[in-house]
Amino acid sequence: MTAPVPVAPAVTRGRPQVWDWCLTATLALLGFFLPFSSAGVAIAEFLLLLLVLARPRALADREAWRDPVMAIGLALLAWIAIHTLVASGTGRDSVRAINQYQELLLAPVLAALLLRARDRQVFLRAFVAGCVFLALVYWSVTFEPAMRHVVGERRISAGFALAVCAFLLVLRARGHPGAWWLRGLAAFLTLTVLFALDSRTGYILVLVLAASAAWLHAPRGWRWMAVLAGPLIVLVLAFSSDSMEERVSETLAGWQPAAATGGFTSTTIRIELIRISSDLVRRHWLAGVGYANYDTAHERAARERYPGLTPQEAERRALWMRSSNPHNEYVMQLAGGGVVALALFLGWLGAILRRAATAGRPVGAVLAGLAAAFAIGSLFNSLLLDFIEGHLFAALLALLVAESRDLARRDENMRRVVIIVTRQIGDVLLTTPLLRAARDRWPRARIDVLAFAGTAGMLHGNPDLDRLLEYPARLGWTGFRSLVRRLWRRYDLALVADPGDRAHLLGWIAAPRRSGVIPAHGASNWVKRLALEHVVVSAGDLGSVHVTAERQALMAPWAAGAMAPAQVVPPPPGELPPPLRELVRPGAVVVHAPSMWPYKQWPVAHFERLVAALLAQGRQVVLTGSGGGRDQECIAPLRALGQPPQLLDASGQLDFNQLAALLREAALYIGPDTSVSHLAAATGAPVIAIFGPTNPLRWAPWPAKAGAQELFARSAAAQQAGNVTVLQGTQPCVPCGRAGCEDHRQSRSDCLQSISPEQVLAQAELLLDGSRAATPGPDH
Repeated sequence: MTAPVPVAPAVTRGRPQVWDWCLTATLALLGFFLPFSSAGVAIAEFLLLLLVLARPRALADREAWRDPVMAIGLALLAWIAIHTLVASGTGRDSVRAINQYQELLLAPVLAALLLRARDRQVFLRAFVAGCVFLALVYWSVTFEPAMRHVVGERRISAGFALAVCAFLLVLRARGHPGAWWLRGLAAFLTLTVLFALDSRTGYILVLVLAASAAWLHAPRGWRWMAVLAGPLIVLVLAFSSDSMEERVSETLAGWQPAAATGGFTSTTIRIELIRISSDLVRRHWLAGVGYANYDTAHERAARERYPGLTPQEAERRALWMRSSNPHNEYVMQLAGGGVVALALFLGWLGAILRRAATAGRPVGAVLAGLAAAFAIGSLFNSLLLDFIEGHLFAALLALLVAESRDLARRDENMRRVVIIVTRQIGDVLLTTPLLRAARDRWPRARIDVLAFAGTAGMLHGNPDLDRLLEYPARLGWTGFRSLVRRLWRRYDLALVADPGDRAHLLGWIAAPRRSGVIPAHGASNWVKRLALEHVVVSAGDLGSVHVTAERQALMAPWAAGAMAPAQVVPPPPGELPPPLRELVRPGAVVVHAPSMWPYKQWPVAHFERLVAALLAQGRQVVLTGSGGGRDQECIAPLRALGQPPQLLDASGQLDFNQLAALLREAALYIGPDTSVSHLAAATGAPVIAIFGPTNPLRWAPWPAKAGAQELFARSAAAQQAGNVTVLQGTQPCVPCGRAGCEDHRQSRSDCLQSISPEQVLAQAELLLDGSRAATPGPDH
């Protein structure tokens, strides 16, 4: 299933061992207590230490410390330890100061253990459960004010944990079967931060992560608008919260020196801390004052800034006169360990962001959001010194680094990939964007396509394809056994582009790892979900996702960043038969009248009037179609309308490569909802596609060089995107997504009947004259 944090299969082989089960239980314990309990986290850390002592090779085998993110974090910890021991000696204060940064050691240890864990998902589930429990506690406080003092001191760490968890859930919801449950939980946690917590840090992180989630979810052309709209909605909600209004009022009122106002709010205290720590930084930026000595140096700097205070005045100002940290991690590193410590801290954050950029979207998006939350939160708090925030960040960082390393390792082994598309000719052509995405991701892999015999001609000569495997649609038992022997686990990955049961069975036979499309509803969906590593739920005939984008989404777990808009790859052009090549003139109009099914068939009588009108204008018309009986039956009345060379009948004479060559040179193509219309669009020829009950949002011919993933409206009399113009009936039921008015393949479609030849001719004349035929852009 799709998730920002994909769950890798178990690494340990053989029978489950006590150590493995203990590790799973300890990860669950750590995840649950991580958002709110220092004691619970400490107990889980102790249990992890026992597990490491019981099996030290669990660390050695994975070498997590070699990862750049972990290595820089350990270098920062080493600098803190050396600097503290040199500056403050080996006393208890020094040990305590070093121990406050233990999460920098926890991260690589936990990453190594997570790489060995049988079930990493238990850690995430427990973390979400812990956050929900924490949120419920805060809501209970709103109804029982007497408990406020119990949780008030934890509001900063709670805001950080709940905001990060909400972000994880929103990203995890993409493609997840329980998407709305996850989004509902994310909304609950967000509302908890806004209405039940009194945490400015939480408010800021919710805004930042809302903008990040909006960017990642929005279509490419709408991202900046989404980035503005997402936080704006959160702000509107936030300002209806009494606690938010109080915090904003306090913040605005607090921008006065404490000594001048005599009043000490949280804001004035923080401002005074900034002033005093700035004095320390100016004097000690090169070498720092020492981590164990910071509180002494801070109090000395405060007394120098405010000399002559009486003991009573000094005691009154103790909250900012005496402090063990400046409530800013950047300042803490510079004042405590000097410029080297700050450089290592910034380098650590930079390495995390670099890993996010190269990890691919599922892991990288979560890692980028987590790093942004930590970097921004560090402006207002010394997060590495804060036990809950520091350990929460280190634990989630360990998980994401482990996942990205594991995905990279598994991707290196992706040597053989098969794409399974067991549908019609047009469906095979619309799978070429998936084929191109797989080739871009694994340029040295062997990539094959498995399709029905007679449907894969569009792939002949495709540059991204190594081998085309065709088999009969009706195999029989002997044929099926032969196919199983031919396919059995020959591939590392199967991309199943057809939601049907047979395609998924073939995917299971062909590869141990599978990514597949499944229908929105189906009795066998639960079996398919169990068999698939990544699930794409089909939007269905009335959905708003084009089938090219839907199939591209099969590559989402392995995509290195956002995928480019789909590009349908036509077969390379072949040489036309000599008689036809000599007769075809520049500026010819290609008319394809036949459709595979009657419910998609624009009336042949309409085609007769259209072709007659084009011939009367002096246009050369080339008729295309197969040599089959139904196609020839449609073409026969048109063939009688003229003589060569003005009217040419190429039906039954061309393979798909030759047809691609003819279409590339055409001034215009006109056809119904059929595979040749998709081919014409892919070649770049101007296309008029006459649609009936089919949804263009889902099945319109995909323009050559498309610049977005959504181009068409669901219904419009005429609409244009790139080189494709789609015409539809104007009935309110259009598109119904059914197989015609009687909902079977031999049915009539009144919406097709209502599109007149004069309408099509008018659009043709505009395109042939080089004018714009329709207003572009979807009207969603």
